Amino acid sequence: MSYLAGRIAYTINFFVFSFIAWIFSGWGQKILQWVPVLKICNNEDECFGALAVYRVSFSLALFHLFMALMTIGTKRRGDCRVQLQDNFWSIKILVIVGACIGAFFIPNVFFEYYGWVALGASGIFILVQLILLVDFAHTWAENWGGKYEEAEDGDHKWWWILFGTMGLLFLSSLALTIVMYIFFHSCQQDVAFVTINLIFCIFIGAMSIHPKVQDANPKSGLLQPALIACYCTYLIFSAIQSDDPECNPWKAKTSANNTSLLIGAVFTICAVCYSTFRASSQLGGETHPEKVSLMKDEESASPASEEDSKDTKHDDHDHDHDHDEPVPYNFSKFHIVFALGAMYIAMLMTDWKTVYNPGTDARPLVDSGLAAVWVKVISSWICVGLYCWTLVGPVLFPDRDWSA
Repeated sequence: MSYLAGRIAYTINFFVFSFIAWIFSGWGQKILQWVPVLKICNNEDECFGALAVYRVSFSLALFHLFMALMTIGTKRRGDCRVQLQDNFWSIKILVIVGACIGAFFIPNVFFEYYGWVALGASGIFILVQLILLVDFAHTWAENWGGKYEEAEDGDHKWWWILFGTMGLLFLSSLALTIVMYIFFHSCQQDVAFVTINLIFCIFIGAMSIHPKVQDANPKSGLLQPALIACYCTYLIFSAIQSDDPECNPWKAKTSANNTSLLIGAVFTICAVCYSTFRASSQLGGETHPEKVSLMKDEESASPASEEDSKDTKHDDHDHDHDHDEPVPYNFSKFHIVFALGAMYIAMLMTDWKTVYNPGTDARPLVDSGLAAVWVKVISSWICVGLYCWTLVGPVLFPDRDWSA
């Protein structure tokens, strides 16, 4: 199996088990009511869903952490662990399925603590998402901007594509902001979050086209802040949807919650995919000039009359060279991103709830609180800060290379 096929297989596997967790979150009571460890839920569908989702998430995260541990230090294609990374899929699937089944024999008290671990890991994963989003925004704008500059005179296709995409992103952010003002105005805290986000969105848009920023980075434009504004607005919308029912009139509406969950899951899978393929594009293009020159010298020194012998030797050399080449991406980091994503999926599908072992009536089995609200709000502010730094950094430190 090739490196690309291996990454695709891991992504499909991640999606399939995330989908299974989503089924458990909505229909856990009907599917898992026979499981002994879940009978403490007393027919509470929310309890069944949260405990089942945590178990699937834990199994998936544990698998990827194990793979990260097993592939630490894998640098060359000749390492036997490359085969472990990209092959043996029947065994890997059996291991994950077995881990999921085994997780239903773990006492519920364990997942009281796992919930807090997943909450912290989700915060880290959101930070990774934000860094990748800012990187993607600049890469996307540079790619399309380059195509516009390369277009022939009179060909305005890419200009319209850039303008249309930018407008659609800004309008989506504005429309979602208006929706939040209309439906989520009962609590001053939520109104403040929406207003601060709106100010930030206007600020980064103006900052992106500031003359000093344009001089330091001519490729800076409005497409990048449009994407950042759209994502940050989504984060604020998701945050206030996690608020208490008195502040959130959509709290009991399943369709609204499912929409938020779907968008969050899409962002998660896209972030995981982009992180791995971005790493691949950065590391996979590395070359070794000394080896290239050696190959050229050997080719030029080979006598033409001994063509068959030269081809045989060249094939052997290529085989050895392939084993010495670096792997196209860091396997351990790849799996750590997936492990963090698995924990983040658990938070999304349980509405950022923490699970308690019901020792007394005073301690609920499932509790949400304000953790989800502040995690998402602060994440949106960090995203704005990261993007602003990519604009201000080249102005403050013009001698530094900002292309990396």
